Amino acid sequence: MNKFITLFIVFTIVAATTTFTTINAADYTTPKSKVVSIDPIDLINGRINATFENKMSATNSFTINASYWSFNKYLSAGGVGASYRWYIDPFEEGKKSLNGLSVGPRLDFFYWTYDWSEWHMDNYSYTTLAIGGEVNYKWAFGDGGKWIIEPSIKIAFPILKEKGYDHYTNYGFGVNIGYAF
Repeated sequence: MNKFITLFIVFTIVAATTTFTTINAADYTTPKSKVVSIDPIDLINGRINATFENKMSATNSFTINASYWSFNKYLSAGGVGASYRWYIDPFEEGKKSLNGLSVGPRLDFFYWTYDWSEWHMDNYSYTTLAIGGEVNYKWAFGDGGKWIIEPSIKIAFPILKEKGYDHYTNYGFGVNIGYAF
């Protein structure tokens, strides 16, 4: 219940902020070429999910992300991923790369570890690899568009996973908050 209340508060803040920034920066195109962001919802839940995005052209970008999850004192995972984004303008807002709607493929690699030493058992580790896609909408605002808020939806299909260990989720959503430079 505590996590639900925390998520509700975070989503309320994000919704209020995005409404305000949409009104004040709806036609703004950021001249920045790089973005560093983090997902505060994951951070509240004890996970780290950071992303670096680099503008490739007026309508494309490339991202690299790093994640670390510690589900409990026995299970943890660290991973890296990458995606390629196409910024599209279906609402004809005049937005370009690093601002607006983006879609694209993604690839994620995770290394999972079980620490069973407390029970005098062997530790166990394995890797997962998944391919999928993502849909994002980035709002750039502030002094020259240097602050961003980006809700995202991701779907992935495991192509390498350990039999019997099904901790990898095939979908996800989040909201990244970041800095463009």
